[in-house]
This record gives sequence, C-alpha cells and structure tokens, in this order.
Amino acid sequence: MSAGAFRPVPWLRGRHLETIVPSLWPAPDVTGLAEPRIVPVAPGTAVRVEISRPRGRARGTLLLVHGMGGSANSAYMLRTARLACERGFVAARMNLRNCGGTEALSSTLYNAGQSDDVRHALAALADEGLPRPLGVAGFSLGGNLVLLHAGKAGTACAADTVVAVNPPVDLDACLRALERPENQIYQIHFLAGLCRQIRSIRRHRPVQGPRVSVLRIRTIRRFDGLFTAPDAGHPSAEAYYAAASSGPHLASIAVPALIVSAGNDPFVPTRMFEPHREASRHLRFEIPDRGGHLGYWQRGSPRFWAGVAIVRALEALA
Repeated sequence: MSAGAFRPVPWLRGRHLETIVPSLWPAPDVTGLAEPRIVPVAPGTAVRVEISRPRGRARGTLLLVHGMGGSANSAYMLRTARLACERGFVAARMNLRNCGGTEALSSTLYNAGQSDDVRHALAALADEGLPRPLGVAGFSLGGNLVLLHAGKAGTACAADTVVAVNPPVDLDACLRALERPENQIYQIHFLAGLCRQIRSIRRHRPVQGPRVSVLRIRTIRRFDGLFTAPDAGHPSAEAYYAAASSGPHLASIAVPALIVSAGNDPFVPTRMFEPHREASRHLRFEIPDRGGHLGYWQRGSPRFWAGVAIVRALEALA
C-alpha cells in the first residue's frame, strides 16, 4: 500500500533547504507518557527503548531506529511515533548504543553493523506481549541497520515488515558523497556530534584513541578509522564500511520491505539502489524526486510524508 505521491510544500525548494528546515521545525512531544525499557544486546551493553501507547486497543507495534547523531527524541522519530499512535499503533523509539543519554549502558561504541541490536529490541517487544503485526522502521543509518537485520535473518526476521528511509546501503559511496565540498556542512555537523559523544562516553569509561575535536579529526572517515572500526574489530574504515553495508544482503530479505529515499538527497545517492531493484520479490522502492535527507515536508497534514509511508506499510498488514 502506497503513501501516495509526495507533494512537497511549494515554498521549500532545493536539497539543502529540504533537508535542513524540517529538522529545525518543532516536533510533537510524545515523551511525557513514554515507558522506558532497558534491553540487553551484548555482554555489558544495553539499549533503551521508549514505548508510547495509543488510546484504546492497539492494532500493532512499530519500532523506530534513528540515524547517526540522532536519538529517540529526534524530530523525525517523534513525528512518526505521534502519527503511529494516532493511527492506533504502539510506537517504540530505540536509542542506539550511547545515544540519548545512555552512555553508561554500553561498553562499546555504536556502529552501522550492529543489526543484532535491532533483533534484540524486536524480541523484547514481542516478549512483552505487544500486539502484532510488528514493524520496524529505520532512518538513514538506522535504515541500514534494519535492512541488515532483515537480510541477515531472512525468514527468521523478527519483524513482520521493514521500512528504511534514506538508508546508506553502500556506506563507502555515501561517505564519498558526504566528502564533496558542497556537503561539508553535513560532514561537520555529524563529526561534531560524534566528537561530543566520545567526550561524553569518556566521562563514564575509557575510550581508546586521541583527543577529539572537529579540527583535529577533520572527517568522518578518519573518525571511523580511529574509533568506530577498531572498536568493532575491523582493520580500517573501508573494511568496516564493507562489512556493515546492507546492500549485499538485500537479496535475502524475506518479509515485506520498503526503501524510501529522495532523488535529491545530498549524500545518499539513489544510484546505489539500482543494482538491488530486483534483488528480492519482497523489496520495493519509493523514490520521489524531492524530499532531501529525511525532510519530506509535504502539503497538508501530517507534514512528514516519510512517516505516513512507514505507518501505511504497517497498516497494510494490520
């Protein structure tokens, strides 16, 4: 079931404005009645999931996974959770390792290959008896994670449906796009967040590597070579990107899956999806010409079109 054609607001034009402005727009508050759950995902490591329930009997459950530099309280997470609850679904917002103030829960850094964390979070929701269908949706890096889980698990996928919004299924290609001069504003933004996270983690435990600052580290690729790759057991950033990219696993997806990505995304080029168009009969794509990176600000209400696409995918099963 389609979310309908994306109809962008006429006053917001250009990939950068379509990316940045929606991220700055105030998001609805769904945190007040959220129920936190601590979910163990590895020895000495857990993640926190925030559960919000609809009024009345729930029709199903949706797990949301944020992107790099985000958290359970990122605007796109809150908007989608509010919409899901309004449509009668339980909405669970997952903080990846060390994100959203959870530094004390983890003994490792988070990375784009930790798809088992998604599996553990889905299993915890199922064990709690939350209603099915059970869907999972990831944004950007979180989109890669949910696709990686679905591809590696195959018929054992813990979710009934999977949606990935602007997923970097080829991490190295996305890093090359992010390194273009016109995209330096995004590289600096993400790198500053990663450096803040390392400093925050170091208040709880040691982290191997040099002192961090944007001026010292300079690029996300160098950050990953110094921190993410060795923490995950890889010899280089490039080896980490190859191991963590979901693209090679898309052919093994065995549950209904949807990839949503904008043709004008500044640093997730849609050409990376072309080799995977026919990868799995369960996988389909919605690629509007516009929308930016996680922007999708549309006419009418609700404004966040990608959230509508996610909820519609779950409604198709409910």
